[in-house]
Amino acid sequence: MYISLNDILFLLILLAFLIMVYRRIIYSISSFEPIIRTFKTFDRKHRINAYIKQINQRPAESQKVLFKELFTFTIALIIMYLFASKAIFFTAVVSGSMSPTFNKDDLVLMQNIDRTYKSADIIMFERPDTSYPIVHRISLITDKGINTAGDATGQMDWWELQKKDILGKAILIQGKPVVIKGYGKFFIVDDTHQDFGPLGQDYAKYFLFFQVLKIYGYVIAVFSLFLYIIMTFKQKPWQSR
Repeated sequence: MYISLNDILFLLILLAFLIMVYRRIIYSISSFEPIIRTFKTFDRKHRINAYIKQINQRPAESQKVLFKELFTFTIALIIMYLFASKAIFFTAVVSGSMSPTFNKDDLVLMQNIDRTYKSADIIMFERPDTSYPIVHRISLITDKGINTAGDATGQMDWWELQKKDILGKAILIQGKPVVIKGYGKFFIVDDTHQDFGPLGQDYAKYFLFFQVLKIYGYVIAVFSLFLYIIMTFKQKPWQSR
């Protein structure tokens, strides 16, 4: 049992999204209004010309605000989707088998978008005899399967994996994984020794709290998006109030 960092990142992105909605309501800054007005007609050429005309007639400052809002809104939605769908996620390291590349209690950034594998790739999978996720490096790929090894010893693991067993692949920048040092300890519970880490015996409460927030977070996100669009129909950011 651990609090997924993806959950925390999702909530932070949701908070940023809610701030955008707040700004929309208070300051009447809309990202959707020009799109809605432009696509009211069915003629494609007319839509394009009308949109260009609207852009040219607006003050330069309004154009900057509109572009910034559209860009921020799009990036927020993309990042929210990537983390919510676990296309990109962090995993906490539970052992020192990959030292010195990364150590126990570190966080490693993984992805599920590129599912092609080769020797030297760092992958995550569930160890056959435990429920803990393991992050090791691919040492050999054969027709029978995929063999892995930890960087600490270089000794090949006894198990043999198939592609379906792989849960993610580390994102590498210049050949090195993206690592957040030391923060994995906040997201791991050692069931063997009942070690609850820095959060103490209240860890289970925090875990449940984050799970509830995650569930309601999706509802809040959808409701906020709906509210954002509704406000767009009622107000126009480039018109004076």
